[in-house]
Amino acid sequence: MNPSPTAPAPSRPRVWRERVLLFVAYLAILAAFPVNTPFDSKLTLPTTVSILREGNIALDEYAPTFEKYQHGVYEQSGHVYNFFPLGPSLAALPVVVLMDVGARVAAPLGGLHPALARPVERWRHVYDAKGEIPLEEWNDPQRLIASVLVALAGVVMYVLGTLKLSRPRALLLASAFLFCTPALSTASRALWQHGPSILCLSLVLLCLVKAQAEPRWAGWAGLPLALSYVMRPTNSLSVLLLSAYVLWTHPRQAVKFFAGAVAVAVPWCAVNLANYGELLAPYYHSDRLETNLALMSEALAGNLISPARGLLVFTPVVLLSFWGLWLDLRARTFTRLHGFLLAVVVLHWLAISTFPHWWAGHSYGPRFFTDMVPYLTFFLIPVVGALGWRGAQARRPLTATFGVLALVSLLIHVHGASSRKVYQWNSTPVDLDFHPERLWDWSDPQFLGRR
Repeated sequence: MNPSPTAPAPSRPRVWRERVLLFVAYLAILAAFPVNTPFDSKLTLPTTVSILREGNIALDEYAPTFEKYQHGVYEQSGHVYNFFPLGPSLAALPVVVLMDVGARVAAPLGGLHPALARPVERWRHVYDAKGEIPLEEWNDPQRLIASVLVALAGVVMYVLGTLKLSRPRALLLASAFLFCTPALSTASRALWQHGPSILCLSLVLLCLVKAQAEPRWAGWAGLPLALSYVMRPTNSLSVLLLSAYVLWTHPRQAVKFFAGAVAVAVPWCAVNLANYGELLAPYYHSDRLETNLALMSEALAGNLISPARGLLVFTPVVLLSFWGLWLDLRARTFTRLHGFLLAVVVLHWLAISTFPHWWAGHSYGPRFFTDMVPYLTFFLIPVVGALGWRGAQARRPLTATFGVLALVSLLIHVHGASSRKVYQWNSTPVDLDFHPERLWDWSDPQFLGRR
């Protein structure tokens, strides 16, 4: 269902006010969920603070901490670094600056407002500390910043939805994107790579959809597309295929598109050369993949239907993404962009199934599929547009199916953002990484978190 062509366009101030209010609402909801999952992301914020305070990405000032904590620590030429991608630390920079400025301004009010003084004093202690510091002290700021990035992605998806749907339906689409997928249970719980990744890919998608009516927008997609690779290496598939799409579909925008990409790639490669002596950081090396066909066969199935990691088990609403593709095909609204995005999703599924630990370690549900949520949500647009319960054109079976699948998805991901038991499941009664047969145990599925 397209927006009514006779409806007057809202004024620009009203549009921005609506988006700001939506962001605030999304942020409040995401930040209210209590679960932190700072596993691979423990060194993300220390790296951000090191950039601001020391002007480098090395973590030498925290060296005593790493005598007790080694996960994600990478040593090179006498310096200590975060092994995981630099992108999330860069994405956190503006939020950290705002948080720190706010803390400095609020500090004098502490005597009058004790409830405000405690978080301000904690932040100042964490920000100013050097030497040995418990990494757990970064957990709450991580969750807040991750929620900011994911809430922004939700607003971008809403804006994208308004290009094809009425505003209430666009709100439904964006809310399903945030709360019925790993965007809630994974991306917003800590500064994993996935939160800034889905923000970047949502921006790319918005640019390319707008470019179908106004080609100039295709040129703007190069910047967030390159940033998506800085956030997470598996986004190389989006970089390759969507760059080819722009060259094929919008060749006149190619110079602008690649200029934006180069503006990201050159400084990022320069930082890698200066710190690691090579163009790509160690996390990006291809030797982390494995082509064991037997393991890959299990992984291909597991990433879709495992009771612990299956996308279709934890997020059954995406089953309707494929129905949405069929609706587009039947209505002849299936575009070249749809084809390229579908190819990215399929190749991503193949790529994440080549990881030896395809279950993504101690995480919740289909973490490795999180980055594809923007594309899968885009495929839902014709489904959301077709929903209806009344009138001659009502599609009650489709509406009921969407409601049930969305509700199941919502409950599963709300549980993942609310209960620590679902994470304890990874190590109880035995560690999943040493007993991967648990990935197929339907008598004890992770999403129930009963232990």
